[in-house]
Amino acid sequence: IVPANWQEHALGYGWSWDDYNSSDMVERSPIPIMGNLVHFSGTNNNPRYYPVKAVDNNFPKGFQYKIDPYISDATRESKKNIFTFETKGKQSKEIKVPFITSTLLNIEILIDSLHTQNSVVPPNVPPPPIIMGDTAKKYVIYSRPVDSLFTIMMHRSDNFFAEQTLLMASNEKLGYMSDRKMIDTLLKSDLADIPQKPRWVDGSGLSRYNLFTPNDLVYILQKLKNDFGLERLKVILPTGGTGTLSSLYKKDSGYIFAKTGTLSNHVALSGFLITKKGKLLTFSILAGNFTSPATPVRKAIEKFISNIRQRY
Repeated sequence: IVPANWQEHALGYGWSWDDYNSSDMVERSPIPIMGNLVHFSGTNNNPRYYPVKAVDNNFPKGFQYKIDPYISDATRESKKNIFTFETKGKQSKEIKVPFITSTLLNIEILIDSLHTQNSVVPPNVPPPPIIMGDTAKKYVIYSRPVDSLFTIMMHRSDNFFAEQTLLMASNEKLGYMSDRKMIDTLLKSDLADIPQKPRWVDGSGLSRYNLFTPNDLVYILQKLKNDFGLERLKVILPTGGTGTLSSLYKKDSGYIFAKTGTLSNHVALSGFLITKKGKLLTFSILAGNFTSPATPVRKAIEKFISNIRQRY
C-alpha cells in the first residue's frame, strides 16, 4: 500500500493544539485503521487495549505503555505514542485516545489485525503503472453504502468520519487527497452560487478559522433537499431523542431533522422543521461568545424551535 495520493497533514489547519488527546480530534491519514484511536478498558492488573501494535513497546518505532497511579484515565504524551492508563483498581469503561499515525504503523496494525504477513512498501517507492487493455482491468471496491457512513457521522457528530470523507471525495474527484484543493473545487463548482462566500479550511469544522453564515447553511440544506430528497435526509439526520439530539426535542421527534455543532462558547443547530400546520421550514441557528455552559443555550434554542413548530 503506497499513499502516493496523500497531500495533507495529520492535523488540520487551525485545530487546537491542546486537544490532541481528545477522541474528538483524531489524526487524519491516508490509510486510517480502527479510527486512528487506541481503545483502553479493563483494570490496572488486567488492562485491555487495541490495536495492540499502537501500544506495545516491542514495536520498533518505540511505542510504550506505563501505569501512573495518579491518573484515573487514559492519556498520551503530546509528541510520542507513550500512553498512561490507570483505573485505581476499578473496572474502566472504554476510553479512546488518538495515536500518532504513520503509514508504516497503520500497515503494521492492519497486518497484525488480519493475522497475515505482507511486505511493507516504503513511501518513496513509486506505484507500478496501471496496465489498461484486455490483459488487465482496474476495479474499485466500495466497503459500505454511503448513507450508512453519513448516518453514523451525523448521529454521533463524528469529526474523523467528516475529515476522511472529504479526503476520500478529493481522491475520487481530483485523484489525490487534499482538503484545501477539494474545498476550492467545491466552492467553484457545486457551491459557486453560495450566498456569502465562506472561509472554509477543514472537513469537520474543528477549526475556528471556519466562517459560515446561517444563510450559507440554509442554502446548503436546500440544495441537499433538492438534489437528494427530504426522505433520504430524514434517515441521515438525527431527529428528537436520537444521536446528538438524544436529550432534546423529544416532543418534536419525527418533525425535526437537524445537525448540531459545538465548540467551546459556540453552539449551532441547522436542519429541517415540519410545523403543526405541515409547513416545511429550513433553519440555521448559530449562537456564540457566551460564557455559560452550553446546555442552557441548547435548551433556549430548543424552546425557540418548539414554539415555532407550535405556532406555524
